[in-house]
Amino acid sequence: LENTRIIDTRGGDNMWIQYNPNPHNKNVGDCVIRALTLADDDEDYLRVYRELFEIGYKKCRLPNDKLVYEKWLLDHGWTKIKMPKKPNNKRFTLREYIDDNPDLQFVASISRHLTFVDRGTLIDTWNCSSKCLGNYWIKV
Repeated sequence: LENTRIIDTRGGDNMWIQYNPNPHNKNVGDCVIRALTLADDDEDYLRVYRELFEIGYKKCRLPNDKLVYEKWLLDHGWTKIKMPKKPNNKRFTLREYIDDNPDLQFVASISRHLTFVDRGTLIDTWNCSSKCLGNYWIKV
């Protein structure tokens, strides 16, 4: 992966790979496109970007709108899993959930952000593992 830096996160067994699939290596509020590019079989940022715009155009919504990216995920074989909770009904942090599910590959929704986890490794431009996990999507 170009534009990659591997960082062993504090404690825990999981890793964070700092990676930006944006072809110009820009940080431009494109977390949805970045996460879905990593979830895509071809990892083609520009194609994912175009597909999100096409869905958004038909729905009169922006490409990072929840209805748009959820449609993209559904169309590409991903299934939505409701936000998991601990036995005490508290939310998991992304780090806790990754540590508990090291073999799982998923697209994760956290507060105002979408990210990608590949079998115990968080891949994103920043380490968001301390944030609480919302819904997530797995490929079926």
